[in-house]
Amino acid sequence: MMAKLRKFKRFGPFGLLWPIISILAGCSAPTSSLTLADLESPDPAVRIQAIKWAGENKIAQAVPLLVDRLQEPDTSVRFFAIVSLKKITGTDHGFDYKANPAQRGQAVRRWREMLAEQKQNTQS
Repeated sequence: MMAKLRKFKRFGPFGLLWPIISILAGCSAPTSSLTLADLESPDPAVRIQAIKWAGENKIAQAVPLLVDRLQEPDTSVRFFAIVSLKKITGTDHGFDYKANPAQRGQAVRRWREMLAEQKQNTQS
């Protein structure tokens, strides 16, 4: 048993956690079953998978929901939301997922202004 434990020592302080993390990472929702509704899931892991799915597939209809995710308390959700928004739109509007709430709020306002402008242009 000790020989097996020493084997994990090379992974540093997370020694025994890496196998667990690897297993849990494989337990995420299959991307083929994700929908836009999953962007609002109460489970952050499902939200993150849906956010990644939307970005990788450049789903423009997801942009308003992704902008909403920029205000999440969960740093990981905000990070993946801005990455996906940039993949879809080509911009981040100065959003920094680790900035303070006031700074994030200013960038979210810019996102919402862009969405309102796009909506107005499509109605004209």
